[in-house]
Amino acid sequence: MYKTLQQCQLQLDGIQAIDFFLAREICAALNIKKQTRQEGLLFHSIMAVSQALRNGHTCLKLDAEETIHNKTAYWSNLEEHKPGYHFPCLGDWHQYLAGLPISSNDKHPLIYEQHRLYLRRYWQFEDDLSTAIRALLNNSIAFDQAQATQVIKQLFQTAENASHNELDWQKIAVANAIARQFTIIAGGPGTGKTFTVTRILAALQSLSNTQLKVAMVAPTGKAAQRLNESIQKAKSALQKNNLSTIDILDSIPAEASTLHRLLGVIAGSHNFRFNEKKQLPYDVVLVDEISMIDLPLMTRLIRAIASDCRIIMLGDADQLPSVAAGSVLADLAPRQIVGYSKPVSRILSELTGFEVPVLESTGSFTLDHLTVLQKSHRFDGVGEIGQLAKQVINGHAEQSWKLLEQGKAQIERITSDNNSFHHWLEQMVERYYVKLFSDDFSIEQAFEQLNKFRFMAATRTAEQGVEHINGLIEQYLRNKGFITNRNEFYPGRPIMVTENHYNVGLFNGDTGLLWMNEQGKLQAVFPEGDSVRWLSLGRLPKVETVYAMTIHKTQGSEFEHVALVLPTLDSLILSRELLYTGITRASKKLSVWSGREVWRIGVQRKVQRYSGLGEKVFS
Repeated sequence: MYKTLQQCQLQLDGIQAIDFFLAREICAALNIKKQTRQEGLLFHSIMAVSQALRNGHTCLKLDAEETIHNKTAYWSNLEEHKPGYHFPCLGDWHQYLAGLPISSNDKHPLIYEQHRLYLRRYWQFEDDLSTAIRALLNNSIAFDQAQATQVIKQLFQTAENASHNELDWQKIAVANAIARQFTIIAGGPGTGKTFTVTRILAALQSLSNTQLKVAMVAPTGKAAQRLNESIQKAKSALQKNNLSTIDILDSIPAEASTLHRLLGVIAGSHNFRFNEKKQLPYDVVLVDEISMIDLPLMTRLIRAIASDCRIIMLGDADQLPSVAAGSVLADLAPRQIVGYSKPVSRILSELTGFEVPVLESTGSFTLDHLTVLQKSHRFDGVGEIGQLAKQVINGHAEQSWKLLEQGKAQIERITSDNNSFHHWLEQMVERYYVKLFSDDFSIEQAFEQLNKFRFMAATRTAEQGVEHINGLIEQYLRNKGFITNRNEFYPGRPIMVTENHYNVGLFNGDTGLLWMNEQGKLQAVFPEGDSVRWLSLGRLPKVETVYAMTIHKTQGSEFEHVALVLPTLDSLILSRELLYTGITRASKKLSVWSGREVWRIGVQRKVQRYSGLGEKVFS
């Protein structure tokens, strides 16, 4: 008899039929004898892998605390719903799986290694990505140090009068990117990631004898739009301060793309036109918001990048990880890293004039590819929004709640009862959204108004979810006479695209407005660079109303005022990363509708994604 552990007991909540058939087929492929303990253990282990993938992990990690202490139990019978399968103790579980022909050298769709159980497809993604990253980390770039020093000095001459005792991590990041093929620049909101990378691109072009071909990409249309805006703003600042020549700045692309568009979607397929056999024709690829990119998509991108191409990645490791499986940024960019190996520190010190700190490594690897920007220009450490974000991401539930209750200039807490919620919602609608229905507003003014404010909710459904909030707002606007028809298509409606549509050039996450054109015809309008794009409703892909958005959907966005709405009861979606992401979308004002207990639970819960990527890259 197997000795069972109550702590290892796992429960399947809403099992999908595909899990059942997958487990059955793999057991059959491995010739596991039916109606035996061995079949039961393997069968439920496979279903546990599927559950782990749905929860964002790339594998089932047998010795993870979450696995050992999970109190749920898998259903052993789909029809009768009889709970009762208990996994054995870790030692017996490991011994059984290790004895099966499911190593990476075997041909079965299941792989077991290092106490991690994978579906082969995800093991392959992880293995391909780790192999590629290791190769990139070992590649050094030859450059003229004297010329590079002069270029860096020119790009940062406005900061020459700053205190030499204060390290300029943006300057260090530029120097580090010049010296290596693969670099990650991490940092919170307002730390200047895109401004830094604009200088990097200018420096690389200045040091190149040929015109560089540069691609700039982000995971969603909205993030690509924000990257466009930030890059253009940075280029204007560099030109205004004579920090770079016009021809150098002109080499930086004027438009960023989505990852899917860059790789080239093939209809009805998960594959792309560009891949390991047909690679992208670029010298430099800049990837923004990498915390949002899942393992399969990141692997497909790396496969499609030529071996001599530079790769620069930007992201905030404290933000929510990707919706699908993986946590690539967190795996490749451990937090709180503020130094380099001795050889790299010496080179960076020579290039920048700073005493760049040395990070003593206790293992066989370094993190020289990573620069963490330390200073936020949006949140200076004095403002309440920045303080709240820092307390939340550090898990300080009580301190962050006290700051909310104080209700200073930048943040306010709304009393969490239904009457106050409806009254507050109507106030926000009157202040921000009613103006979208003004006859005096141009479409440009409407977009400016729309970007000032957004409701953000943790969930889609339930009374405090996005769907309910959007419904309440539309009902209020109809009652007040601003919406004059019962049709879902009405002038002034803010919309978000919910599917990629390459034929019309719109992508999941793109936001726009329904608006009357000069001929009095209702059309959809989307920002496009410094102008707007009009589109007939007949060509519009699937959209949803976005007076309110889920926090997940707002990554890559920024609003002057954010109204953060949390559920009245605990939800597993709540985490400090979710709250941090919502809080840091606000630049000037944050309103929070939440009860104390839900807030406390959210701040204390930390997102944990299990994978082998970091270990494979850095071991």
